[in-house]
Amino acid sequence: MTVRECYERAVSFLPEVPEDNVEMQKHMVTWCNVLLADTVNQENICRRTRKEKEIDFAPRVQKEDDEIPFNERLVEAAFPYGMARFIFRENDDVAGSHEYYTLYVNAVSEATPLEIIEIEDVYR
Repeated sequence: MTVRECYERAVSFLPEVPEDNVEMQKHMVTWCNVLLADTVNQENICRRTRKEKEIDFAPRVQKEDDEIPFNERLVEAAFPYGMARFIFRENDDVAGSHEYYTLYVNAVSEATPLEIIEIEDVYR
């Protein structure tokens, strides 16, 4: 999914026509970079379960046509909700922003695989 596709999906949640939000398009790359930084730990969990090399820092996108370089399930399921929350906030719709933040957090959680780790009993 590209940054623009993510933004267009986020705008589709709004109760208005996309042309009303043309001014917000300039923020889509920044918002995507915030979401990448916010979900780097979940991306690393996805990578560990696939036995891939983890990343130390979140990658950054530079332009609207860039592919979002994280696990497709995480990006497709969660990022549009995360971006929508920023759009609602910019429109001074606090309730909408909170609602889409909740949807975003739940989608991130559902898209992140469970990680089975061994627990050390320190009280023996």
